[in-house]
Amino acid sequence: MVKKTLIYIFIYTLLVGCNTQNPLGSECEADCILDVSAPSLQTDENGYYHIEWLEGYDQTFSTLNANTGIDNFYKVYWGSDKGIIYGGEPVSCVNSASYTDEDGVAHTVLSVWEVMVTDTITIYAGYYDECNIEHMDSIKVIVE
Repeated sequence: MVKKTLIYIFIYTLLVGCNTQNPLGSECEADCILDVSAPSLQTDENGYYHIEWLEGYDQTFSTLNANTGIDNFYKVYWGSDKGIIYGGEPVSCVNSASYTDEDGVAHTVLSVWEVMVTDTITIYAGYYDECNIEHMDSIKVIVE
């Protein structure tokens, strides 16, 4: 009985399959954006954010936001052009991924080290919407 049911499920899956196209034949439409910001940091006239190194600590942190403009859940990828080597392994200034919340905003943590004082860090974020369109944005943060 179980074997027969599994065979029917297998045949049904083969016949039905998966189709990512819209059944009505229209093109996929998504009204998505990506706006990366550092709400707790100040910006200058060039749009660069500034983070102050906290003396006496190993790292200084700030929260970053990525607003998708859509109240749906997406995986947002993060990266930066700076990092350190710790224990022989590269460590980025940001976590590599996070998910948006019910408001369509993803959060990650920016971490800077003392060796980065006077550096300008570029932080990148991106995600793919339901139409498989990639959205990317970046910000620059000066470590003071």
